[in-house]
Amino acid sequence: MQANPCRKLILMYIERILEKAFPGVSAAARLQQIGLFTLIYALQGEQTPVTAAQLAQMTGLSDGQVLTHLRRLMAIDLVERTQIRNKRGRGRAFKITIKDTKETRRLVRAIEKAAAGRKR
Repeated sequence: MQANPCRKLILMYIERILEKAFPGVSAAARLQQIGLFTLIYALQGEQTPVTAAQLAQMTGLSDGQVLTHLRRLMAIDLVERTQIRNKRGRGRAFKITIKDTKETRRLVRAIEKAAAGRKR
């Protein structure tokens, strides 16, 4: 059974998180970062933007724990935060997305090419 291209992409991102582990970060923290990244990846195509508050609510982590993990994911260039208006349109919030970089685009092209070759 061959792996789904989407799973391959997620695995590539997960490997980057594991390879660039921060000194002193526990295995449990790395797993939380992987889980958080995967959740962001899955949710970013939905109608509502992904926010730290939404991630905290979904995961049961505190806002501070989510922000700690997000900072680590931003430090290794996997996610980014963009300021937006909150859902009431008055205050500010931050939309969290998978960062679009030259490296990530190259990975996506490689996966799409592999998937296209498999269809033939």
